[in-house]
Amino acid sequence: MTSFTVNTNVVTLVQIRDILAQLPNLNNLSLSGFIAPVDAGLLVGIGAALKGRFGGRLKLCGGYAHEDAMHMLLGTPTGLHFTEVQIRCTHKCLSSAVRLVEACGETLVKLSQTVTVRGKCHPSPSLLGSIS
Repeated sequence: MTSFTVNTNVVTLVQIRDILAQLPNLNNLSLSGFIAPVDAGLLVGIGAALKGRFGGRLKLCGGYAHEDAMHMLLGTPTGLHFTEVQIRCTHKCLSSAVRLVEACGETLVKLSQTVTVRGKCHPSPSLLGSIS
């Protein structure tokens, strides 16, 4: 399988990690909806189990555009090789989103970043301006 899409409110980040760990050829990942709560202790080192060469398109929206989900992907030992990234996050998660985008720096060709500030969505020109 090369594409994986989740749009639900009943799956935990640990369950997502367990599925992704079994998909070494993943090229397109889309996570939207809201993450079901999980004990924070289960999230320590959550990305270490991921073995794929994550490339293609990445889309993080809703609860999956959260620091924990981004840290999971950033913890991938093989690195991130996405060519397209779309993130719709809150201002609180912006620094994690920037680190995620930087981790794809060698392969990234298209970026769409929207930041929600006080319930209103705004494109992030500072990130868009830095990608060529």
